[in-house]
Amino acid sequence: MQVYIASREELELVIKQAVSDAISEILPELVQKATAKEYLTKDDLMKLTGWSSRTIQNLRDTQQIPFSQHGRKILYPYAGIIEFLKENHINPRKTRSRGWSRSY
Repeated sequence: MQVYIASREELELVIKQAVSDAISEILPELVQKATAKEYLTKDDLMKLTGWSSRTIQNLRDTQQIPFSQHGRKILYPYAGIIEFLKENHINPRKTRSRGWSRSY
């Protein structure tokens, strides 16, 4: 087993890079969680997802997305909507090149 002992400067540089990578990976999600509302209105949900009013109503009527209702006021839990989006995420297939591969 070989051991490489780095100089103090090299070690500090590696640590700074590792911390920087970790922060830039997790920071956007933390900022989004900190600034997100706990409950969304229909307009908030339309802005977040790009869904139409009718699509939201259909997802609600078919009980595909969570919601709370008091009288006529309907609110959608942010965490529940994010969970719905993650559960319904589809990874794209890798496609082959569409170029011509014939040789003459």
